[in-house]
Amino acid sequence: MKKYLICTLLAISVLQINANTFEQANQAYNKKDYEQAVALYTQCVEQGYSNATLYYNLGNAHFKADHLSQAILWYERALRIDPSNEDIIHNLAFANQQIIDKIDSEPFFLYVWGNRILHLFSSNGWAITAIIMALLTSISIALIFIGKQASWRIRGLVFSIICGILMICSIIFAWVGYRQLHANNEVIVTAMSVTVKSTPDASGTDLFTVHEGLKAIITDKTAGWIEVKFPNGEKGWIQQSDAEVI
Repeated sequence: MKKYLICTLLAISVLQINANTFEQANQAYNKKDYEQAVALYTQCVEQGYSNATLYYNLGNAHFKADHLSQAILWYERALRIDPSNEDIIHNLAFANQQIIDKIDSEPFFLYVWGNRILHLFSSNGWAITAIIMALLTSISIALIFIGKQASWRIRGLVFSIICGILMICSIIFAWVGYRQLHANNEVIVTAMSVTVKSTPDASGTDLFTVHEGLKAIITDKTAGWIEVKFPNGEKGWIQQSDAEVI
């Protein structure tokens, strides 16, 4: 009992420290001391405090401090936690407009629609939706068996099919959202300028140059180097220290 009490008090004290640091960071931001705000928000992260608001505020502080790549990085991290947050979406889009490389691809329209639906809720939100649809499906199936009139049985059948389909879709979106939240294969280029190589070697052939803030997907890695694929489909090797995982 004594050990439990000590652990509880320690947990409360840690949360209090995080809250105080977070409030100090907000005050520094409001005073336009953006470097101090970045330091304090980062301290919150290092203390284990993690949510979309913290990441969003850290992104804002980085942006105001002219740390473009770090701003985009933290906006992306915030968006993974809260994919439907309009403020995060807006600020990320605005930050992306500031990067030098304009090589966005034009994804297939079905992918765009699917992505928009996926980001209506977080993975937890879709999981809750799946549970609700499962309950409604069960109720609808019950109507088929206990309904005294044929019309009620038909309605129960139709409703159960609709709810069943929505339940399956919600499970899929919850799984995809969870995978995206915990994915570690996306990076933001953090170096001001990076020469992409044909091989994971400093003496490799120079392919092209990219600049800070650009998003890419890791396709391979080897000692100190990562092979990345950019939005336009081009691939090449960069040093691992020139990018940071979202």
